[in-house]
Amino acid sequence: MRSEILSTFCVLLAAAALTSAGIAAASGPPEQPAGTAPGFEIQKLAEGVYAAVRTDPPGLMVDGNCVFLVNGEDVVVVDAPESTRDLIPFLRSLTPKPVRFVVNTHWHDDHITGNAVYRKAYPGVEFIGHAALRDYLPTAGAKNRKAMVEGAPGFMAYIRSQMEQGKSLTGDPITEEERASYESDGRLVDRYLAEVPHSEVVLPTVAVEDRLTLYRGGRKIEILHLGRSHTAGDLVVFLPEERIAVVGDLIVWPVPLVGAEQSHVAEWGATLEKMLALNPSIIVPGHGPVLRSGDYARQMIQLFSSVTDQVKAAVARGETLEAARRSVDLKRQKGLFAGDSKVRAFLFDQYVAGPAVASAYSDLAPHPPVSR
Repeated sequence: MRSEILSTFCVLLAAAALTSAGIAAASGPPEQPAGTAPGFEIQKLAEGVYAAVRTDPPGLMVDGNCVFLVNGEDVVVVDAPESTRDLIPFLRSLTPKPVRFVVNTHWHDDHITGNAVYRKAYPGVEFIGHAALRDYLPTAGAKNRKAMVEGAPGFMAYIRSQMEQGKSLTGDPITEEERASYESDGRLVDRYLAEVPHSEVVLPTVAVEDRLTLYRGGRKIEILHLGRSHTAGDLVVFLPEERIAVVGDLIVWPVPLVGAEQSHVAEWGATLEKMLALNPSIIVPGHGPVLRSGDYARQMIQLFSSVTDQVKAAVARGETLEAARRSVDLKRQKGLFAGDSKVRAFLFDQYVAGPAVASAYSDLAPHPPVSR
C-alpha cells in the first residue's frame, strides 16, 4: 500500500510540478539587494538582474525560482511560481516600473500559477510561452492539476503519519534530513492547495516556436526553444551581454526532475549542449542554487546519455519497458547525484531512475503503425 500511494503521488508531482553532491553553486556570497521575500533568497546577478531562489530543502514537492529583469522603462519577469504573492511586495520595493512581460519557461504549476497575480497587479502585462503551452494547459494540464489537488491531501496525511511514527517513506527510522524534507513538503503542499485550485489559468498572449528577441531599453533578451527536454515546450531566456541563462527545469538541482509521460530524455542531453554552447557565465535553474559553471549541466548530460544508450540497447534486444527497467543500471549515476544523502537517493529513485527509463523507452521504442 505504501509503495502504491508513493508511486501515484510522485507521478502527480511529476505532472503538476515537475534537488548532486560535489557540484559548485554560485561561488562567494551573492550581492544582496535591499528587501526580502518569504521563502526566497534574493540575489543580484548583474545590473538590473535579480534572481529569487527558493530556500526549501530538497524534497518531493517544489516551488520555482524566478528572475526579475529591471530595464529602462519596465520589468520582464521569468517564471511565476506558486508563491508569487510573496514576491510582488519585494518587486515593488525594488522598482516602481511596471511588469511588461512574464516569460513562462514551461507549463507546470510552479512556473505559471503566478500569471494571474501579475495580471491583477500590473494591468496590460503580456505573457510569453512556447506554443505547446497553450495546447497543454487547458487539456492535459487541467487533468493533471485536478488529480494533484485531489491526491495531495491524502498523501500528505500519509507522510505526516509516518513522521509521527518516526518512520521515513521507505519504512526505515527517519533521519533529521528526511524530517526537514517532509516538513518542507507539507508546507509546499499546503501552499499549493491554498493557491492553485482557485487560480485562473492564464495562457500566453505571445507564443514562441523557436526564438523571440526582446529589446527593452539597452537590454537584449533572447527567448529560445533549444529542443525538447523536461517538456516539449521548454524555453531558455538568455542575456547575451550579461551571459546569464535562465533555464527553467531544463536544469533542476540537486536531482533532475523527469516526467515519464512529459519529458524527452533521449533528446535532453542535446538540448543541454545547445544551452552550454551559449557560453553562459551564470545559469539560473528552475530549482536549486544559481550555478556559475556548466559542471552540473554536463553531469546531467552524462546521466541522460547513459540512460539513452542503455535503453537503446534494451530496445534492440526486444525488451519490454518493464524488462528495460530491470536491465538499465544507474548505480554509478545515482552515487554522483545523491552521495550519502538518503533524501537525494530517494528523489533519484522516484524522479530519475523510473521515469527516465520510461521517457527514453517511449521515444526510442518502435511504435505500432496507426491504422487509417
